[in-house]
Amino acid sequence: MIDTKKFTIVCPSAYNNKVAAIKAIRTLTGLGLKEAKDASERLGPQTFDLQSSLFTNYANPGAEIDNQYRILRNEGVQVGGSVHTLLTELRDLASSALAQGEDELANEILQLVLVEKLRRNVV
Repeated sequence: MIDTKKFTIVCPSAYNNKVAAIKAIRTLTGLGLKEAKDASERLGPQTFDLQSSLFTNYANPGAEIDNQYRILRNEGVQVGGSVHTLLTELRDLASSALAQGEDELANEILQLVLVEKLRRNVV
């Protein structure tokens, strides 16, 4: 199970069963039908809040969340942790590398973070 309250998806340009992907997006996010359909058609990374409260009626909420991620992956959707969380972890890794005297490695990691932030206009 992805262990964050946010998750990122990257949708493919074509699906075998687009309806299944839209349902899974709705189930995980609580979005309406139109918003989930629009999300399924948008290319590039998208980050959503996981609405874990929608899974409280399930005997095993974590398994059902994993099942929804599996449905998305089966349709070619890339599912992962929040991009912002990953960038934060990379910055922490660079700080650790710097503290251990690995200046070159720290510099390379921070350059990757900066490039990704600039690409996403997140700076």
